[in-house]
Amino acid sequence: MRHRRTVWEGGPLKRGPAPAILKTMYVLTILAAAPVTAGELTRAQQAEILDEATRAFDRGAEVRGSNSADATAAFREAAVRFQLLVDAGVRNGRLYYNLGNACFESGQIGRAILNYRRAKKLIPGDGRLEHNLQYARSLRRNQIEVAGQRAFLQTLFFWHYGSSLGSRYRVGLAFYVLFWLMVLARPYLTGLPWRYALVPVAAIWLVLGVSVGADLLSPQRAEGVILVDNVVVRKGNGERFDPQFKQPLCEGLEFVLLEQRRDWWCIELPDGKSGWIRADQAELL
Repeated sequence: MRHRRTVWEGGPLKRGPAPAILKTMYVLTILAAAPVTAGELTRAQQAEILDEATRAFDRGAEVRGSNSADATAAFREAAVRFQLLVDAGVRNGRLYYNLGNACFESGQIGRAILNYRRAKKLIPGDGRLEHNLQYARSLRRNQIEVAGQRAFLQTLFFWHYGSSLGSRYRVGLAFYVLFWLMVLARPYLTGLPWRYALVPVAAIWLVLGVSVGADLLSPQRAEGVILVDNVVVRKGNGERFDPQFKQPLCEGLEFVLLEQRRDWWCIELPDGKSGWIRADQAELL
């Protein structure tokens, strides 16, 4: 399928073992961002687990067409190994991306979407990641459309909703610096039509500044993904309450957390409807 990629970032699926130098570079890329503290895995242990995970993924890719059961088992093993690194405190976009791929290949659509979204927070703008995320979303059995007003705002302000806070901050800061450099240089370069360039530069800087400010000042609500099928959404925080919807929710649906009471979460779906689910049926980003 078109969405399938090797765990090695940037290349097509390889049928043979990767060169040692590539494996070394890959391990360093994944583990460099993760500080080791007492009680966590050592660097050597992390590197060994990562190598086991990539070998399991490659093994699954090799038998995918001929033995689906063995392929699924290998991909599930890879997912378990990648998850061990996450549980040990490794926070890296490529690791989450690979974990998402392994979950997807082993049939865990919900966990694939969860980890693709975690990866997107750390490596926004990655084309392969965005493609895999959208493909996984297309396979959900529940397809809930975004509410009308929210969909309109997301379309109108696509640059705000479709990019990370960090990327908007960096671009806005660059245009801010560029604006003042142009103002300072204006008296010395009188032959150029600076006023025509200053206006769009200032406009982009102000728009991005407002966008960043809106994110920083607005309350940040936790988001999550449903990880199991047949989730009954209830009208209150307990099994004694009636179902909120006629149909249960399926694996992979994304939501916003509104409230938490013990082992129950009140969630809001993309269409604006809300209800209560058990906390063990989902996970937050």
